[in-house]
Amino acid sequence: MIFRGPESLQYPSRKEFQHLAEIMYQVRGVQTRADLPQLTSAMSSLIPYQFSACGAYALQHKAFQISHTNYNAELHELYLSQGYTADPAIQLLQSSPTSLVSSEDSPELVIPREVTSLKLDFGIKTCLSIGVRGVLGQCTWFVYSNFDRKLLWKLRTMMQILAPHFHLAYMRATTWNDGIHPQATRVELTARETEIMRWVAEGKTNWEISIILHVSLNTVKFHLKNVYQKLGGVENRWAAIAQWQRQSGEILFPPSHDPNQR
Repeated sequence: MIFRGPESLQYPSRKEFQHLAEIMYQVRGVQTRADLPQLTSAMSSLIPYQFSACGAYALQHKAFQISHTNYNAELHELYLSQGYTADPAIQLLQSSPTSLVSSEDSPELVIPREVTSLKLDFGIKTCLSIGVRGVLGQCTWFVYSNFDRKLLWKLRTMMQILAPHFHLAYMRATTWNDGIHPQATRVELTARETEIMRWVAEGKTNWEISIILHVSLNTVKFHLKNVYQKLGGVENRWAAIAQWQRQSGEILFPPSHDPNQR
């Protein structure tokens, strides 16, 4: 899915893509709530900004929490109590079937005047919020404020790339470790299935995995089909990655990067 808007066609440069890849790898180390500031601060070297926050939203219960923020404490409390319901990204998570949304996706959404005034009162001049709906319905939310308005579309495109990785890291650092939600029964994958899943997490295609492992393409597809079934009938590789990491608490490093393999 590509965010709508003509400016979204201005993709990051090759150097910026390399930096994005480094960020993707770094956030795999986010394990606890204390690590959550890394998720939003990772963008500062690419798009300078003043304020940021990240949190979670439960669609079923319409409950919202902010796990990290450097916004003004008063603004933080006001947003928690009433402002988040007017956030376009939160509204889109409730109404849109799309799993990755941005506050810029629906310009027709009207933000209440009191919310706009509240932002101005606290010096918020520019703002972009991103919402991600996970495979089991858990949603995460990331917001950046007071960046150069000319960089809005670039920030939006970069967050399209990074947000799924941030979502997995957030869920790993909160839900899995804090026991907020009951853990699903752990699914045991075979050594070969785990190896394939690690290459899937690296972004390799089935064909590339077959070349790396010296097996046929059909063999890779067969193992992935078994993995999908073991993980509750997920429908695609990204859902499988999210479900496996949620259940196991394990970060899926590719074999060549696995710190446990020497």
